[in-house]
Amino acid sequence: MQEKPRRENSDMSFTQSEDDLGILKETKKLHFKHLLKYALLFMQFAVLVASVTTFAIGIYTHEVKYGSKVVSGLIGADMYQVDSIMMISAGASAILVTIMGMIGVLRRNKCLLGLHLCCVAFISLTIFVAGFLGYIFISELESTAKKAMLDSITESYGVVKNGRGSNVKITKNWDSIQRNFQCCGVHGSANSTTSWAVYKLNSFWVKDQLSNHSLVPESCCSPLSDMDLCTGKIATNGPPHEGPPVLLNRMVNYTLYTTGCYDKLEGYLERNGILLGTAAIVTAVFMVSTSSSYHPLCYFSSEFLNMAK
Repeated sequence: MQEKPRRENSDMSFTQSEDDLGILKETKKLHFKHLLKYALLFMQFAVLVASVTTFAIGIYTHEVKYGSKVVSGLIGADMYQVDSIMMISAGASAILVTIMGMIGVLRRNKCLLGLHLCCVAFISLTIFVAGFLGYIFISELESTAKKAMLDSITESYGVVKNGRGSNVKITKNWDSIQRNFQCCGVHGSANSTTSWAVYKLNSFWVKDQLSNHSLVPESCCSPLSDMDLCTGKIATNGPPHEGPPVLLNRMVNYTLYTTGCYDKLEGYLERNGILLGTAAIVTAVFMVSTSSSYHPLCYFSSEFLNMAK
């Protein structure tokens, strides 16, 4: 009679131990799921920061005072502007897609997470291409930019008759660049035919008598100079009336900028191209590596999507 209660007490104790063990397992599982959730959110946040950085760099290189929007009109390289636009578009898209991924993690939505993975892969490819274009632009900068700038001055600068609005924009851009970088023409020094002398020798602005007797624009002159003398409206025995070459026994026009603008812009353009290319490639690699890490984590636990709210 006394053995039966002992057996019942033993069974009760065993059942209680099983319950405690089950509760402990469920608690550990729940803690693991919460840890997984926060790890995924942290990775998403890291991608969001990278996306915002990409967007900001695209805006900066496009809209800065002498960014791709202005410079591309001078050098005739649309790729330089397209590169910045791709960065802006990809960065903005990545921000939206990353927010979608965060919602997918918080709501445990498998479809959103899958769509997020596909979008991130496509955006990463776009950003990588933008970076690749940035480095291509640098490698081809000298071979294409000089000719494009020469054509721009020769055919478009100051030729604003017949309502050619695009030439007005090109003229304003050239004036702004020449004034602020203290340069004149395309490339070369005082004795070059492609620096300050390109206007009087080749430009339709002078040949078609649209310059009001000036041989160089006022933007090629120091703002404190006598503009009539500096631009050649008043004849002298020095530049811009004489030369190139500029002879040593001739009057020197110290108020005329004689260095070509490509020579002044080259370092600036290269820095912007390197900034775009490096930032884009690093961001693309980071997004791919991060996404390839957190999506396997999502499916590491088969019950992740059934996590208790």
